[in-house]
Amino acid sequence: MRTLMIAGAGALLASAAMAADVKPLDAKVGLWETTTTTEMEGMPMPAAPQIPQATLDKMPAAQRAQIEAMMKNRGNLGAPRTSKSCTTKESLSKGFAMPESRGVECKRDIINSSSSKIQMHMQCTPSAGGPTSDGDVTMERIDAEHIKGNMVTKTDMQGKSVTMKMSFSSKWIAADCGDIKPYAPK
Repeated sequence: MRTLMIAGAGALLASAAMAADVKPLDAKVGLWETTTTTEMEGMPMPAAPQIPQATLDKMPAAQRAQIEAMMKNRGNLGAPRTSKSCTTKESLSKGFAMPESRGVECKRDIINSSSSKIQMHMQCTPSAGGPTSDGDVTMERIDAEHIKGNMVTKTDMQGKSVTMKMSFSSKWIAADCGDIKPYAPK
């Protein structure tokens, strides 16, 4: 599962290996904040460790509710995750290029590229072997300070088709990136 997540995240954040003919989105440079939500369908999950009923019965109600909620939501990828990045003119020209996840190689084909929308198809394979993921990514400019997008990938894992859907929204925070260093595309 970790490899699939890394491949998906690496694909969303696109490497510098993208085609040189990307028309950059018309967006501001500087510090951006991105919130990402991920859903998985068909993922084979190992059985959760079971807590004996007698142990649950001895717990205070609040603790028991917390444990039961954690067990119910284990592996909850749907929880939004927020990160910050520094976007430069160079990274805009590469389609918001960011470093690929270690151990994952992705090939991208630009389907459509304009100042308001980028669509690409990608295929990612773990360097150490493993299942290949195929998917599509769309990034849309809402205005110069807001971008939204989504990615859908499909992977065959242990004989089952696994679909990962990732959506994101990004907002410009400031022209100065502060401590956050920009990624330097190759």
